[in-house]
Amino acid sequence: MLSTFRPFFIKLTIFSVVILGLLLAWQHFASVSFQTKIYWVILLFFIITTALIHIILVRAAAQDPKKFVTYFMGMTAMKLFVYLIIILAYGLSNRETAQGFIVCFLITYFFYSGFEVVTLMRHFKK
Repeated sequence: MLSTFRPFFIKLTIFSVVILGLLLAWQHFASVSFQTKIYWVILLFFIITTALIHIILVRAAAQDPKKFVTYFMGMTAMKLFVYLIIILAYGLSNRETAQGFIVCFLITYFFYSGFEVVTLMRHFKK
C-alpha cells in the first residue's frame, strides 16, 4: 500500500511544509484577532483527513471506476458537514478566539481542497 501512495505522500509532505510556512507568516503578520495558537492542530487535521480521503477515493475507484463520482461527491458532502460542525463547535465554545480559528481553518481548508482535487485529477488522468 505504501509504495502505491508514496508519490502522493511526498507531494502532501512538500505541500504541507509550504502551507506551514504560509501559516507561520500569517501568524506573524496578521492582526492578533485573526491569529490562533492552534494553527498546528488545524494543519495536522487537514494533513490526516486529506491523506485518508485520498486513500479511500483511490481504492474505491480501483474497485469500481463508475462509482468514483458518487464516492467523491459523498465524501465532499460529508467532509463539508463535519468541517462546519467543527467550526460551529469551536466558535460557540471559544467566542474570544473564534475569529482567528475560523479564518485559519478556512484558509487551510481552501488550500487542501485545491490540493486534493488537483492530485485526484492527475492520478486519474494516468
